[in-house]
Amino acid sequence: LIESNPHLLLGASGRNTGIVCTGVDAPMGSLERCLIRDSISQIRPFCKQMNIPIRECGSLVCTWTPEQTDPLQKIAAESWDAGDKQVAILDAIAVQQMEPAISKRVAGAVHIPGEIVVDPWLFSIAFAVRARGNGAKIYTNFEFDSENSFFDASTSTFNKKEVRGTRNANFDPITPASLKAKIIINAAGIYADTVQLQTFGIPPPPFEMKPRRGQYILLRQSSSSPLLLRPIQSIPTQHSKGIFVFSSLYDQIIIGPTATDQISRPDETVDPATATELVLHGRQVLRDFDKTLLMESNALSTTSPSYIGEYVGIRTATTHRDYQIMVYHKERWLTVAGIRSTGLTASLGIGNYVARCIENLEGERTEATSLKKCIPVTNPLPPLSSLVEQFHKSGEERSVTINQHTYCVTHPITYFGWKARTGLANK
Repeated sequence: LIESNPHLLLGASGRNTGIVCTGVDAPMGSLERCLIRDSISQIRPFCKQMNIPIRECGSLVCTWTPEQTDPLQKIAAESWDAGDKQVAILDAIAVQQMEPAISKRVAGAVHIPGEIVVDPWLFSIAFAVRARGNGAKIYTNFEFDSENSFFDASTSTFNKKEVRGTRNANFDPITPASLKAKIIINAAGIYADTVQLQTFGIPPPPFEMKPRRGQYILLRQSSSSPLLLRPIQSIPTQHSKGIFVFSSLYDQIIIGPTATDQISRPDETVDPATATELVLHGRQVLRDFDKTLLMESNALSTTSPSYIGEYVGIRTATTHRDYQIMVYHKERWLTVAGIRSTGLTASLGIGNYVARCIENLEGERTEATSLKKCIPVTNPLPPLSSLVEQFHKSGEERSVTINQHTYCVTHPITYFGWKARTGLANK
């Protein structure tokens, strides 16, 4: 794995919501929905094996006017068709009994019990930990140089641009100047189309990346107020799952993400006007918002006692409303792109799908070497309390060492939770 950034999880994978969904808003018959359904059957065992903290709480898809109850029927029907038979439609009274922190404005909801809140950084970094435990090599500060790379049917060569330091940020051996590979997987996120376009000998991609901006705010609630247990979301649209209001494993109240298309791919600048809109949304969703979060106005002040932080993630949307996973057999190249906001949920399913594509590229394999027969080595993450202590002892690095590899904590939810030692970080 080669990563152009100095640390893992600095892009979209380090700016997710940390909610495992059931994919009810993914288009019926899409590859996205198929991979989500494959993945969610494995997520609980994976988290248990890797010692990843989770909260199995379900979620509530809410409507705020009595006239909007028809979409609830549709969401519930799609969930039942997908096999989620425990999904239920609740009236306003039942919703308020289930979630005392919700506003009395709620008119009804669909309760989806299968959804989970996870630590978004630990869940993602666990893939790197497990991969390394099974022999994978990961190089950071390695920027793909399409102009000086060449490809043929048997081997491909990557060359490293000499624009950064020679020693990568994860304290691994010196990053090599070039690498050879029999199969290449383009998982360059928001730059997946440009990487493919700039690579000689690879057909142009049938999609274009369309950066979609998602902004979040993190707030600290009053200790005397009831904690929000379940993520609250509005009815999804064709464009977005909508804005969530939820509590993290570290007792932060998080509001977001927005979904705004933008031209710039790297721009993660926080917009004050959007922050105000998110506060207003939170005030509409939560009962006693001002008392719960010690907020006196819609304007978000960094000096407010409830303010923790803000962040922006650039989601890898494309010109198509589905994942863009394609295989180029002659070039021995795979593109894995368009993994939008459901990527965390679908990650295990995506891995299974790509592994099958690799097997097809490599042709017939013996039973002994088949990926289907491989039993991966599992090295669980250290206890959360141990990781939090490491994080604090690392000083300005804000890093932890897992199985002799050092990782910088890059996700704001985890970073702020561990820094303040709140919620599970205080156990």
